[in-house]
Amino acid sequence: MALRDYPSFSLLFVAAAVVILLFAAGGAEARFKGINQWCRTSDYKALCTQMVKGATTQKDAITNAVTTTLNVTLRMGPLLDGLGAVESNLPNVTKDAVVATCRDSFGSATDNLKDALLYLQKIDDPYTTLDRIQTAETNLYGCADAVTQMGGRWVNTPLARASKIIFKFASNCLAVATQM
Repeated sequence: MALRDYPSFSLLFVAAAVVILLFAAGGAEARFKGINQWCRTSDYKALCTQMVKGATTQKDAITNAVTTTLNVTLRMGPLLDGLGAVESNLPNVTKDAVVATCRDSFGSATDNLKDALLYLQKIDDPYTTLDRIQTAETNLYGCADAVTQMGGRWVNTPLARASKIIFKFASNCLAVATQM
């Protein structure tokens, strides 16, 4: 039997497809309820929305996200020595090397975030801004890499938890900036 013998089948199929599309569209809107428009592509939407602080322009959203990430990174720097000292799965010599690497990584990330603000606000160069944010995110990987390369378990240590939190902030910055 051919489908032309059953016209109601094709109409039923189209009607079902329309209902599914409408349902999906409504679900997408509900999924983003309370999420800032610049945070919809972020992996950490609720945190991102807090970071952009109600921004209505992308430039303001990027500025707020980068400033928040910079502040968190600056506050974490002085804690690195203490966090490294309690790494129970690394020998002392290795702990010192890991902390030094993390300090360098956080310092480089800080410099790149400051540069991102400069290029965004004073120079108005969105591409270099995006590059600096992406580089800062990559810098923050350096700390995690140091722990695993030195034989540590990057699971649930204080240094790992702190780095993962800062990485979420940097990831949000990149998500906001990539919408340019």
